Amino acid sequence: MSESQAQPTAIGPFVVLRKLGEGAMGVVYAGYDLALDRKVALKLVRPSLLDNESVRERMIREAQAMARLSHPHVVQVYQVGPHERSLYMAMEYIEGETLGSWQRAHPRTWPAALRTVCDAGRGLAAAHAAGLVHRDFKPDNVLVDADGRARVVDFGLVQAGAGEERELEDEQTEEPVEQSTLPMGQVSGERSGGVRWSARLTRRGNALGTPLYMSPEQHFGQPVGPWSDQYSFALTLYEALYGEHPFCADSWEGIRKQIRVGTVPPPSPGSPVPWRLFKVIQRGLAYRPEDRWPSLAAMIAALEHDPWRRPLAVTAVVGLLGLASAISYTAASRSQEAPRCQAALHELAGVWDRGRADAVAAAFAATQAQFAGEALERVTGRLDDYARSWTDASREVCEAHAVGSQTGRMIDLRSACLGRRKAHLAALVDVLAAADRDVVEHAVQAAAALPSIGACSDAEGLLGGTAPPDDPRAAARVEELRTKTARAAVLEATGQFEPGLALVAGVRSEADAVGYGPAIAEAALVEGRLQVGAADPAAAEAALVRAIRLGIAHDMHAVAAEAAALRIFVLGEGLNRRAEALAAEVFAEALVERAHDDGRLQALLSNNLGAVHDLQGDIDTARDYYERSIAGLGRRPGPPDPLIAITHNNLGSMYHERGDFVRARGHYELSMQLFTAILGDGHPFVAHALAGLADADAGDGALERAQANYERSLTRMEAAYGPRHLYLLQPLTGLGRVHARLGRAAEAEQAFARAVAIAEALKLSHPLLAQALEGLGELAAQHGEGARAASFYARAAEVWTATGDVEASQRAVLRDRELTGAPTSER
Repeated sequence: MSESQAQPTAIGPFVVLRKLGEGAMGVVYAGYDLALDRKVALKLVRPSLLDNESVRERMIREAQAMARLSHPHVVQVYQVGPHERSLYMAMEYIEGETLGSWQRAHPRTWPAALRTVCDAGRGLAAAHAAGLVHRDFKPDNVLVDADGRARVVDFGLVQAGAGEERELEDEQTEEPVEQSTLPMGQVSGERSGGVRWSARLTRRGNALGTPLYMSPEQHFGQPVGPWSDQYSFALTLYEALYGEHPFCADSWEGIRKQIRVGTVPPPSPGSPVPWRLFKVIQRGLAYRPEDRWPSLAAMIAALEHDPWRRPLAVTAVVGLLGLASAISYTAASRSQEAPRCQAALHELAGVWDRGRADAVAAAFAATQAQFAGEALERVTGRLDDYARSWTDASREVCEAHAVGSQTGRMIDLRSACLGRRKAHLAALVDVLAAADRDVVEHAVQAAAALPSIGACSDAEGLLGGTAPPDDPRAAARVEELRTKTARAAVLEATGQFEPGLALVAGVRSEADAVGYGPAIAEAALVEGRLQVGAADPAAAEAALVRAIRLGIAHDMHAVAAEAAALRIFVLGEGLNRRAEALAAEVFAEALVERAHDDGRLQALLSNNLGAVHDLQGDIDTARDYYERSIAGLGRRPGPPDPLIAITHNNLGSMYHERGDFVRARGHYELSMQLFTAILGDGHPFVAHALAGLADADAGDGALERAQANYERSLTRMEAAYGPRHLYLLQPLTGLGRVHARLGRAAEAEQAFARAVAIAEALKLSHPLLAQALEGLGELAAQHGEGARAASFYARAAEVWTATGDVEASQRAVLRDRELTGAPTSER
C-alpha cells in the first residue's frame, strides 16, 4: 500500500465508512463490524514505519498487549492484523472530543477538570500495570465522550517496558515544523494570556513524543518508563487546572532550558484551585524521576485526597435510634437555629481535638517504632478528615431541622447514626492514645475502617432498619452495647485480637440478654472478624453465619454482605471447604448488591473469591476476580484503600507460585508502591512486599537484584519487629538460597542457620524452616558431610509433615536416605 493510496473499502473483516483523521502513525477510519453489528475505529499504520521487521513484530506485540488491557478509561483494542503492506488495529469507536476541545467547549470548574484528567490517569496507570508505557500522553490523546467519560487513546508511541525508547525515533513525527520555532499564533509568551500551547510541536529525527508534553528523559535521551508518563500527566493536569502551560518559550531549546532548571511556576494568586493540588503536581514535575511520585496511581491518590471533605469507604451499619438522638433541635426557634448549628464545630471536643491529637502523638513517639512518625502523619490526616466530615454532617442535620426539610423521625435517625460514629471515633482515639508498636503498625488501616459518615445521610437505609426498643432502659443498654462493639471493632482493626475477643464475648452475652437482633448481628460480625485475625476459622465461621442470618432478618444488608464475603475466605482458606465457598458466591453477590455500598464490599468479595479460585488452581478465574477487585477499588473516591495493595500482593503470589516471575514482580512492585503511598515508606508492610519482589527476582534469575531486595526487606523487618520474629524467615531463607546459587557457601549457611535458630526459638513448624533446613542439608552435602546433611533433611521432613505437606516431606525423606545409603526397598 502506498502512502498516498485512496481510502480502502474494507480493512480486514471491517467495512470502511469514512476517514476520521491522520497523524504520525497513520490514518484512522470509521469502520463497521458486520459480525458484531458495531462501529469501530480502524487505525492503519503507515507502511514506511514497518520496513524493519523487528519494529513490525514489536508493534504487533504491543497492539496485542493493548488488546488484553480492558479498562474503562482506555480505548479498547479489539483486533490487530495485516492489511496489504501495512498493519491495522480495530478499536472501540468513541463519539467524543479531545480533552483540549472538551475544556474549550464550555467553562469547566476545577473539580470537573481534576476528575476528568484523573480518570484518564487511571487508564494510563492500568497500562503501566500491564507493563506498557504510553510515551505521548497529552490532551489530544484523551477523548471525552458525551457522558464525560475520559479514555486514553493513541498508544502509537507505546513501548512494552523500558529500554526500547529510541527504536522508532527517526520515524515518529507529527506535522513537520521548523526545529527551532513553535507554530505562529498558537502560544502566548505571557503566562497570564491564557492562550493554549499547540499540541502539534514535534521535532523530527531527535526524540519521540510531543515536546510540549515530553518528560526530561525524553528531551535529553534518558531511559523512558512509567515515570515519564507521570511527568506528561502532570503537565496535562497543570494546563487543565490553570488554563496555561507551566513552561513558555518560543523555541524547543527554550522549553528544554526551563525543564532543566526544574522550577515549576506557581499558579496565579487568584486561582480557585487548592494549593495542595499544586504541591502534588509540582512533585510529578520533578526533574529527576526518583523525586517524583512512586507511581502514577500514588499521584492520583494524592490528588484525590481532599483533607476537607472526603467520604470514607467502609461498611455502613444501618438504623437504631438510641440515646444519641437526644441531641435536641427543638429548644429554640428557627430564627435561632442558624447560629446554634455552628455549635457542631465544637461537638467533638474531648473526642478528637488538639489535646487528644497530642496524646496520640506522644503515644506513637513512645513506641520508638521506626515508622511511627509516618504512621502518625497519615493517621492524623485521616482523623482530621473524619472529624470535619462528621462536623459537616452534624451541621447539615441541624440546618435540615431548622428549615423543616426533613421529618422529625429522619432527624432523630440521622442524629443517632452520627452519635454512633462519634462513639466509634472516640474508641479509636482512646486505643491510639495508649498505642504500642502493634497498634501503630495497624493505625492507618484502623483509621480508614471508621464507619461511613455518608451512611448517616442514607434515608432509605436508615428508615429500613429495625425500630429501636420501646423501653428507654432497653434502648440505653443497646447504645452501651454498641459502644462496646465499636471498641471491639477498633481492637480488631489495630491487631489486638485477644482483648477484642474478650470484650466481644461479654457484648454477645449482654446482647443475647437484651434480645435486640441488630445489636447481636453487629457484635457477631465483629466477633467473626476477630476470629479470622486470631486464626480460628471454625469459630469465625460460626460467628459470621450468625451475623448473616440476623443481618438478613433485620434488613441490615451491609452487615450480612460483609459477613458473607468474609465467610467465603474462611471456608476456602481456613477450613479448606473450597467447593462450599464457591457455592456461596451467588448468595454473597446478592447481599453485596443489596448493601448499596460504595464498592468496598464488592472489592472485598472479589478479592476473597480470587483467593479461593487461586487455591483451586483456576488461575484465569482468580486473576479475573483479583483484577475486578483492583478496578473497583480504583474507582472509589479518596485515598487508596490498603486492600488494593493487598490484592496486588495476592496476584504476585499467584504468579510466583506458578513460575511467572515477570508478572509476579510487576504486582509485587505495585503492592510495594501502594503500601508506601498509603502507609509510608518505613511501614513494615513495605518490607513484606520487598520480600515478595526479591522472591520474584530470584525465580527469574536476577540474583544480585534479589539479594539487594532481600537485604532491604530484612533491614526493615528487623527495625520493625526486632531480631527474632517469624517474618524474618522469608528474607533470611531467600538470602540463603541466593548466596548458595552464587557460590557463597559461608554466607548461605549463615543466613539459613539464623532462620533455623529463629524458628526453633519460637517453636515454629513452618515451611520456611523446612526450606532453610534443606538449604543447610544441600550445603553440607556439597562439602562431603553426608551424615550432617542427612540429619538436616530428616529434620526438614519432620517439619514438612507437621505443616501437612506430605509430598515435600517424602522428597526430604528420599534425600535423607540417599545420603545415608538406605536400601532402595526401604524407600
